[in-house]
Amino acid sequence: MSYILEKDILPSNCIKQIKLLLTELDFILAREDTYQHMFFDPNYVFAGLSRVTSINDNLSNNNKLLYTRLNDFGFMITELVCKKANINIKHIKRFMWNLYKKGEEGTKHTDEEDDSYYTILYSLNTSDGYLEVGDKKIYDVENEAKIFKSNLLHRGVGPKNSNYRLNLNIVIQV
Repeated sequence: MSYILEKDILPSNCIKQIKLLLTELDFILAREDTYQHMFFDPNYVFAGLSRVTSINDNLSNNNKLLYTRLNDFGFMITELVCKKANINIKHIKRFMWNLYKKGEEGTKHTDEEDDSYYTILYSLNTSDGYLEVGDKKIYDVENEAKIFKSNLLHRGVGPKNSNYRLNLNIVIQV
């Protein structure tokens, strides 16, 4: 099997709180070349929005507080998922919050080349969007986490019918 699925990670009130926090997050375009292609390529498919919430000195105090609160949830989700999956964490590399709207598609990529890294993709809503790992489509169900080797080729695909797809991408070293 190319992935592990863990269910029922957080209580529903925590998921609701994370979504409220994410309404304040300064999402950015998921790919650096997006503007050029978005404006000039009629066949371009928008790749969604994302934001890594690592703390740095250039943030306003409001953003530092928001990023800290989101990272606290990220640590909690990571710990709970890894405990359920019996995974021992050496290092958490990143928390990246992803938002896809209808019709948006990510590009196939790896999160890390080193074989000691795993990706946890935690779904914050149920949608008809999905994670594609190899030839498998794993649809999003709120409060479920998909775990797979970070060096596997994968991509996120936005919904066709739902309004959005929202998840947290966590990269860990084991």
